Amino acid sequence: MTDTPNSSLSPKDVKLEDNHLKRIFLEHLNSIYFGKQHLLAFFDEIEAIASLQQLKLAIDEVRTDTNTQIAHMDEIYQYIQKEPSKTSVLGIKGMTLEAYLSVIKAGKTPLERDVLILFYLQIIEGIEVTYFKVLKNLAKAAGYNHTYLDQPFDLAVENKFLFETIHKEYIS
Repeated sequence: MTDTPNSSLSPKDVKLEDNHLKRIFLEHLNSIYFGKQHLLAFFDEIEAIASLQQLKLAIDEVRTDTNTQIAHMDEIYQYIQKEPSKTSVLGIKGMTLEAYLSVIKAGKTPLERDVLILFYLQIIEGIEVTYFKVLKNLAKAAGYNHTYLDQPFDLAVENKFLFETIHKEYIS
């Protein structure tokens, strides 16, 4: 029988043990880690499709930031003495597939493709901001040094802002 939360408890009444928090943290870390690795190939695909030079440069910057974030996560794995464990990242794969299919649909102008690329990149960065924020909170609750996640979180926030700025300039 699996443990199920008691519906009469409030969130403040629920106390997670350290080993549960650490397991949840590791699951989330694996998800963002392998999601980031998937995004590297996606960035290559959409950079080739993008027409605006400013967008191409932004995608290249995000690719560099993604490699930096992966390196930081490698340090986190070392810190917690765990290895990355391959996990399904169907959500992010579905999002990138939808983005790719929307962008390559026949009859789209370069402007339309670029606007769609920017739209999906903003969504992806929003997901990353949320993931890193959750990881920071879980790390703190599990007793891990959550400052390891400051730079990856900050990069995700900066990248989201970068794509929002380009999008505003492009469609105004």
